[in-house]
Amino acid sequence: MRAVGLRPYTVEIEEGTLMRFWIPCDAVWKKEPAVVLLHSFCGDGIINWQCQVVALTKDYAVYVPDLLFFDGSVTDKTERSLEFQAECLAVGLRMWTRGS
Repeated sequence: MRAVGLRPYTVEIEEGTLMRFWIPCDAVWKKEPAVVLLHSFCGDGIINWQCQVVALTKDYAVYVPDLLFFDGSVTDKTERSLEFQAECLAVGLRMWTRGS
């Protein structure tokens, strides 16, 4: 993934909750439009989207999160809802795009 301009990035969403993303390297992070690729409940983001990432990074800023409980994304919270996943994803993307 580094060969196509992505690097791993882990965001602390809140204490006890970490979400891992593959994000554009600093040199290309402002490329627009952006594409966020969400994986299904098997494997992680890069395994699911590897071929598409290679093609899409030519024209888009590509973000590939690992949903909670996959690869490097973890939480010690008991929450397991779709809403919690979506909230964590939104917080993580906002933190990256604001440069935090």
